[in-house]
Formats: sequence, C-alpha cells, structure tokens
Amino acid sequence: MNTINTSMGRYCIKADNVGDHIQGSIAINDEGGTQLTRQEFSEYDLDDVINNVIFPVTGGNSLIANAIREKMIDAGFTQPH
Repeated sequence: MNTINTSMGRYCIKADNVGDHIQGSIAINDEGGTQLTRQEFSEYDLDDVINNVIFPVTGGNSLIANAIREKMIDAGFTQPH
C-alpha cells in the first residue's frame, strides 16, 4: 500500500492507495498552520486525484498540482496504463 503525508506551503495532502482506488484528503492551512478547509477524496487513479481534486482545490494552480503529483509518484503512486 502506498502512502503519502506531506505539506507544500499551505497545502497538506494525506493519501493511501487502498486496492483499486486512492483515498485521502487535502487541507488548506492559514499562515499559522491552522486548518481552514479540508476536502476528502476517493478516486480511482492518480490523474483523477490531480485533475478532479488537487487542481480545483489549489485554485487552478498547475505548478502546485504538478508538484504534488511528483511527490505522489515519488511515494509510489502510479497511473495505470
């Protein structure tokens, strides 16, 4: 099972690869580290997590979405082919 628990600036992502889908959450924190909002997700592949959850939550910031994607790949999450 692949797992990630990381922070990038104001964004914190926690996710597990649980069988046939990726389950987790992304949170946005204020400057002091207090959680402002949290979005839970359960998606079937890495592209769905990035496109349907991370990209919208980050306000369409492709740099942050791509950086989180790279961190997830480094943690062992893969895109089925």
